[in-house]
Amino acid sequence: MTINFKLSSAEGDIQMEADNYYQSSNLFKIKIAETADEKEQVFNLRYQVYIEEQGRPSHYADHKYKRLEDPLDDSANIFVAYQNEQLVGTLRNNLATNSNLEYYPQLYQMDTVGNAYPQYTSMSSKLIIKKELRGSPLFLDLKLTLYQYLLIQGIKFDFGECDIALTYFYRKLGYQQIGRLYHPEYGEGEILRLSVQNLNHLERINSPFQHIHKSLFHLTNNEA
Repeated sequence: MTINFKLSSAEGDIQMEADNYYQSSNLFKIKIAETADEKEQVFNLRYQVYIEEQGRPSHYADHKYKRLEDPLDDSANIFVAYQNEQLVGTLRNNLATNSNLEYYPQLYQMDTVGNAYPQYTSMSSKLIIKKELRGSPLFLDLKLTLYQYLLIQGIKFDFGECDIALTYFYRKLGYQQIGRLYHPEYGEGEILRLSVQNLNHLERINSPFQHIHKSLFHLTNNEA
């Protein structure tokens, strides 16, 4: 797997390949969607999974064109995963400083991190994997990609939610449960918060994120 970034941050434009930072499955090509066509593929995949497969309600669903796009997409970085040139997974992240997060800051209790909100916080959502690849390394590869991105952006806390049945997997990565919620569209779930830069916690639970943290900051210190 090759993961290419070209991101604008407080430090200027950053370009890197994730292969320099951690060992991945090498099965998928993951990047941030740049073109309208790549984003349209994501909106089609969301509709396929959320509406057609899972039967979830959404007032943003476009049933005529079988696509699902919502206002948060306008300011998001949308990660796309390809295998054999086919879109097989996606994940979305919104930085709190440049996004209208609507009702989510209250829903996710984002002000509980004090002065870190909003400058050093973000929200991740819309993680989707095609049915035939669920249980494959793609879930972890997408989350590893996201974690590296959060470090590059200087994010201290990332918020999100998951189905209650998936809580165990997120906890193994380093996420902490901070409450239960009822989402207006998707029902009951767990509120999740990741302390992105808390290496002690990642080491204590043996999170795979710890290796990215150590490698990234080791390389950064050497380059300085």
